Amino acid sequence: MAAVRERTGGAGREADPGFGSVLKSEWRKFLATPANRTMLVLAFVLTVGVTVLTMGFGDSAALAREQAEGEYAVIFFAGGFGTLTFAALAGNIVASEFRGPAVYTLTATPRRWRPLLAKLVILAVLALVVGVAVAQVNFHVSQAALAVAGEPTLSLGAAGMVRATLVYIPVGMAVQAVLTACAAAVLRSAAGAFVLVFLVNALPVFAAPFLGEWWMETVPRFTYGAAVESLAGIAVPGSEGYLPTAVAVLVVGAWLAVFTAVAVTVFERRDA
Repeated sequence: MAAVRERTGGAGREADPGFGSVLKSEWRKFLATPANRTMLVLAFVLTVGVTVLTMGFGDSAALAREQAEGEYAVIFFAGGFGTLTFAALAGNIVASEFRGPAVYTLTATPRRWRPLLAKLVILAVLALVVGVAVAQVNFHVSQAALAVAGEPTLSLGAAGMVRATLVYIPVGMAVQAVLTACAAAVLRSAAGAFVLVFLVNALPVFAAPFLGEWWMETVPRFTYGAAVESLAGIAVPGSEGYLPTAVAVLVVGAWLAVFTAVAVTVFERRDA
Protein backbone atom coordinates (compact mmCIF):
# COMPACT_ATOMS: atom_id res chain seq x y z
CA MET A 1 0.00 0.00 0.00
CA ALA A 2 2.81 2.40 0.79
CA ALA A 3 4.31 1.78 -2.64
CA VAL A 4 0.95 2.47 -4.25
CA ARG A 5 0.57 5.72 -2.30
CA GLU A 6 4.05 6.76 -3.35
CA ARG A 7 3.25 6.13 -7.02
CA THR A 8 -0.09 7.88 -6.83
CA GLY A 9 0.94 10.69 -4.55
CA GLY A 10 -1.50 9.40 -1.88
CA ALA A 11 -4.43 11.13 -3.54
CA GLY A 12 -5.34 8.99 -6.53
CA ARG A 13 -3.03 10.80 -8.92
CA GLU A 14 0.47 10.20 -10.26
CA ALA A 15 3.32 11.78 -8.34
CA ASP A 16 5.11 14.73 -9.87
CA PRO A 17 7.95 13.62 -12.16
CA GLY A 18 11.42 14.13 -10.77
CA PHE A 19 13.87 16.66 -12.20
CA GLY A 20 15.70 13.96 -14.17
CA SER A 21 12.50 13.00 -15.99
CA VAL A 22 11.68 16.63 -16.69
CA LEU A 23 15.20 17.21 -18.02
CA LYS A 24 14.85 14.28 -20.43
CA SER A 25 11.43 15.54 -21.53
CA GLU A 26 12.72 19.05 -22.21
CA TRP A 27 15.65 17.65 -24.17
CA ARG A 28 13.27 15.62 -26.34
CA LYS A 29 11.14 18.72 -26.89
CA PHE A 30 14.21 20.67 -27.90
CA LEU A 31 15.31 18.08 -30.46
CA ALA A 32 11.76 17.64 -31.80
CA THR A 33 11.52 21.31 -32.80
CA PRO A 34 13.07 21.93 -36.25
CA ALA A 35 13.64 25.64 -35.54
CA ASN A 36 15.77 24.79 -32.50
CA ARG A 37 17.97 22.45 -34.50
CA THR A 38 18.29 25.02 -37.28
CA MET A 39 19.32 27.84 -34.93
CA LEU A 40 21.77 25.55 -33.14
CA VAL A 41 23.50 24.78 -36.43
CA LEU A 42 23.24 28.44 -37.46
CA ALA A 43 25.02 29.58 -34.28
CA PHE A 44 27.99 27.47 -35.33
CA VAL A 45 27.90 27.95 -39.11
CA LEU A 46 27.34 31.71 -38.97
CA THR A 47 30.27 32.25 -36.64
CA VAL A 48 32.68 30.02 -38.50
CA GLY A 49 31.38 31.34 -41.83
CA VAL A 50 32.17 34.92 -40.89
CA THR A 51 35.69 33.89 -39.91
CA VAL A 52 36.21 32.01 -43.18
CA LEU A 53 34.95 34.95 -45.25
CA THR A 54 37.03 37.45 -43.29
CA MET A 55 40.21 35.43 -43.58
CA GLY A 56 39.57 34.39 -47.17
CA PHE A 57 38.73 37.79 -48.62
CA GLY A 58 40.17 40.22 -46.08
CA ASP A 59 43.51 41.99 -46.15
CA SER A 60 45.88 39.54 -44.48
CA ALA A 61 48.39 42.25 -43.60
CA ALA A 62 45.70 44.40 -41.99
CA LEU A 63 44.37 41.41 -40.06
CA ALA A 64 47.88 40.59 -38.87
CA ARG A 65 48.34 44.17 -37.67
CA GLU A 66 45.00 44.01 -35.87
CA GLN A 67 46.03 40.77 -34.19
CA ALA A 68 49.40 42.24 -33.19
CA GLU A 69 47.68 45.20 -31.51
CA GLY A 70 45.14 43.03 -29.71
CA GLU A 71 45.91 39.34 -29.97
CA TYR A 72 42.33 38.23 -29.36
CA ALA A 73 40.69 40.65 -31.80
CA VAL A 74 40.87 38.38 -34.84
CA ILE A 75 40.21 34.98 -33.27
CA PHE A 76 37.16 36.21 -31.34
CA PHE A 77 35.78 38.70 -33.87
CA ALA A 78 33.11 36.37 -35.26
CA GLY A 79 32.30 34.78 -31.91
CA GLY A 80 29.83 37.55 -31.08
CA PHE A 81 27.58 36.49 -33.95
CA GLY A 82 27.28 32.99 -32.52
CA THR A 83 26.66 34.35 -29.03
CA LEU A 84 23.82 36.58 -30.23
CA THR A 85 22.32 33.76 -32.30
CA PHE A 86 22.38 31.43 -29.31
CA ALA A 87 20.81 34.10 -27.12
CA ALA A 88 17.98 34.44 -29.65
CA LEU A 89 17.53 30.66 -29.57
CA ALA A 90 17.38 30.69 -25.76
CA GLY A 91 14.74 33.42 -25.68
CA ASN A 92 12.63 31.67 -28.29
CA ILE A 93 12.73 28.31 -26.51
CA VAL A 94 11.26 29.80 -23.34
CA ALA A 95 8.91 32.39 -24.87
CA SER A 96 7.45 29.85 -27.32
CA GLU A 97 6.10 27.87 -24.36
CA PHE A 98 3.51 30.59 -23.83
CA ARG A 99 2.08 30.04 -27.30
CA GLY A 100 0.50 26.78 -26.19
CA PRO A 101 2.89 24.08 -24.87
CA ALA A 102 3.14 25.62 -21.38
CA VAL A 103 -0.38 24.46 -20.49
CA TYR A 104 0.52 20.82 -21.18
CA THR A 105 3.98 21.09 -19.63
CA LEU A 106 2.70 22.57 -16.39
CA THR A 107 -0.17 20.08 -16.21
CA ALA A 108 2.30 17.21 -16.37
CA THR A 109 4.80 19.01 -14.11
CA PRO A 110 3.00 21.18 -11.56
CA ARG A 111 6.30 22.17 -9.93
CA ARG A 112 7.00 24.93 -12.43
CA TRP A 113 10.62 25.51 -11.52
CA ARG A 114 11.55 22.08 -12.87
CA PRO A 115 10.86 22.62 -16.61
CA LEU A 116 12.27 26.13 -16.47
CA LEU A 117 15.45 25.02 -14.72
CA ALA A 118 15.72 22.07 -17.11
CA LYS A 119 15.63 24.45 -20.05
CA LEU A 120 18.37 26.57 -18.47
CA VAL A 121 20.57 23.52 -17.88
CA ILE A 122 20.12 22.33 -21.47
CA LEU A 123 20.87 25.77 -22.88
CA ALA A 124 23.95 26.24 -20.70
CA VAL A 125 25.43 22.85 -21.62
CA LEU A 126 24.71 23.29 -25.33
CA ALA A 127 26.19 26.78 -25.26
CA LEU A 128 29.38 25.52 -23.64
CA VAL A 129 29.74 22.71 -26.20
CA VAL A 130 28.98 24.91 -29.22
CA GLY A 131 31.12 27.70 -27.81
CA VAL A 132 34.17 25.49 -27.39
CA ALA A 133 33.74 24.17 -30.95
CA VAL A 134 33.32 27.68 -32.36
CA ALA A 135 36.33 29.07 -30.51
CA GLN A 136 38.65 26.24 -31.53
CA VAL A 137 37.58 26.24 -35.18
CA ASN A 138 37.86 30.03 -35.39
CA PHE A 139 41.31 29.96 -33.82
CA HIS A 140 42.71 27.35 -36.17
CA VAL A 141 41.05 28.72 -39.32
CA SER A 142 42.23 32.27 -38.67
CA GLN A 143 45.79 31.28 -37.80
CA ALA A 144 46.04 28.86 -40.73
CA ALA A 145 44.94 31.63 -43.11
CA LEU A 146 47.52 34.03 -41.70
CA ALA A 147 50.23 31.36 -41.92
CA VAL A 148 49.42 30.72 -45.59
CA ALA A 149 49.71 34.49 -46.22
CA GLY A 150 53.12 34.51 -44.54
CA GLU A 151 51.94 36.59 -41.59
CA PRO A 152 52.78 36.04 -37.90
CA THR A 153 50.43 33.68 -36.07
CA LEU A 154 49.39 32.86 -32.52
CA SER A 155 49.97 29.55 -30.77
CA LEU A 156 47.71 27.72 -28.35
CA GLY A 157 50.86 27.18 -26.33
CA ALA A 158 51.17 30.92 -25.66
CA ALA A 159 50.52 32.05 -22.10
CA GLY A 160 46.80 32.32 -21.38
CA MET A 161 45.67 31.26 -24.87
CA VAL A 162 44.09 27.95 -23.85
CA ARG A 163 42.22 29.68 -21.04
CA ALA A 164 40.99 32.39 -23.39
CA THR A 165 39.75 30.01 -26.08
CA LEU A 166 38.10 27.64 -23.60
CA VAL A 167 36.39 30.36 -21.56
CA TYR A 168 35.58 33.54 -23.46
CA ILE A 169 33.18 32.35 -26.19
CA PRO A 170 31.81 29.24 -24.40
CA VAL A 171 31.11 30.93 -21.06
CA GLY A 172 29.96 34.15 -22.70
CA MET A 173 27.54 32.19 -24.88
CA ALA A 174 26.22 30.22 -21.90
CA VAL A 175 25.78 33.28 -19.68
CA GLN A 176 23.97 35.33 -22.32
CA ALA A 177 21.76 32.37 -23.25
CA VAL A 178 20.71 31.72 -19.65
CA LEU A 179 20.07 35.40 -18.93
CA THR A 180 17.99 35.74 -22.10
CA ALA A 181 16.00 32.60 -21.29
CA CYS A 182 15.28 33.93 -17.79
CA ALA A 183 14.20 37.29 -19.18
CA ALA A 184 11.93 35.52 -21.67
CA ALA A 185 10.26 33.65 -18.81
CA VAL A 186 9.41 37.01 -17.22
CA LEU A 187 8.55 39.02 -20.33
CA ARG A 188 7.01 36.17 -22.39
CA SER A 189 8.75 37.68 -25.39
CA ALA A 190 11.90 36.40 -27.07
CA ALA A 191 12.58 39.74 -28.76
CA GLY A 192 11.99 41.72 -25.57
CA ALA A 193 14.26 39.40 -23.59
CA PHE A 194 17.00 39.60 -26.21
CA VAL A 195 16.94 43.40 -26.24
CA LEU A 196 16.77 43.68 -22.44
CA VAL A 197 19.78 41.44 -21.82
CA PHE A 198 21.77 43.18 -24.55
CA LEU A 199 21.01 46.63 -23.12
CA VAL A 200 21.75 45.60 -19.53
CA ASN A 201 25.27 44.80 -20.67
CA ALA A 202 25.76 47.57 -23.23
CA LEU A 203 24.21 50.66 -21.67
CA PRO A 204 26.59 50.99 -18.69
CA VAL A 205 29.49 50.90 -21.14
CA PHE A 206 27.98 53.23 -23.75
CA ALA A 207 26.93 55.73 -21.07
CA ALA A 208 30.27 55.72 -19.24
CA PRO A 209 31.85 58.66 -21.15
CA PHE A 210 28.90 60.85 -20.16
CA LEU A 211 28.56 59.86 -16.50
CA GLY A 212 31.89 60.85 -15.08
CA GLU A 213 35.12 59.25 -13.97
CA TRP A 214 33.67 57.34 -10.99
CA TRP A 215 31.09 55.60 -13.18
CA MET A 216 33.65 54.77 -15.87
CA GLU A 217 36.10 53.28 -13.40
CA THR A 218 33.53 51.42 -11.30
CA VAL A 219 30.35 50.30 -13.06
CA PRO A 220 31.25 48.84 -16.51
CA ARG A 221 33.57 46.21 -15.03
CA PHE A 222 30.59 44.65 -13.23
CA THR A 223 28.57 43.99 -16.38
CA TYR A 224 28.33 40.31 -17.24
CA GLY A 225 30.29 40.83 -20.47
CA ALA A 226 33.23 42.49 -18.73
CA ALA A 227 33.20 39.84 -16.01
CA VAL A 228 33.42 37.08 -18.64
CA GLU A 229 36.37 38.86 -20.27
CA SER A 230 38.17 38.94 -16.92
CA LEU A 231 37.24 35.31 -16.30
CA ALA A 232 38.78 34.40 -19.66
CA GLY A 233 41.93 36.36 -18.85
CA ILE A 234 41.63 38.71 -21.82
CA ALA A 235 40.80 41.91 -19.90
CA VAL A 236 43.86 44.10 -19.41
CA PRO A 237 44.78 44.48 -15.72
CA GLY A 238 44.22 48.03 -14.59
CA SER A 239 41.70 48.82 -17.33
CA GLU A 240 38.12 49.94 -16.64
CA GLY A 241 36.81 46.46 -17.48
CA TYR A 242 39.23 44.39 -15.42
CA LEU A 243 38.30 42.27 -12.41
CA PRO A 244 40.44 39.75 -10.50
CA THR A 245 39.48 36.20 -11.49
CA ALA A 246 37.82 35.35 -8.17
CA VAL A 247 35.73 38.52 -8.28
CA ALA A 248 34.80 37.84 -11.91
CA VAL A 249 33.50 34.40 -10.91
CA LEU A 250 31.35 35.96 -8.19
CA VAL A 251 30.00 38.64 -10.56
CA VAL A 252 29.06 36.10 -13.25
CA GLY A 253 27.47 33.90 -10.59
CA ALA A 254 25.53 36.86 -9.19
CA TRP A 255 24.10 37.78 -12.61
CA LEU A 256 23.00 34.19 -13.18
CA ALA A 257 21.59 33.80 -9.67
CA VAL A 258 19.57 37.05 -9.76
CA PHE A 259 18.09 36.43 -13.22
CA THR A 260 17.29 32.80 -12.39
CA ALA A 261 15.69 33.68 -9.05
CA VAL A 262 13.49 36.37 -10.61
CA ALA A 263 12.48 34.08 -13.49
CA VAL A 264 11.61 31.16 -11.20
CA THR A 265 9.65 33.41 -8.83
CA VAL A 266 7.61 34.98 -11.62
CA PHE A 267 7.12 31.69 -13.45
CA GLU A 268 5.90 29.98 -10.27
CA ARG A 269 3.37 32.64 -9.33
CA ARG A 270 1.49 33.53 -12.47
CA ASP A 271 -0.81 31.74 -14.87
CA ALA A 272 0.60 29.89 -17.88
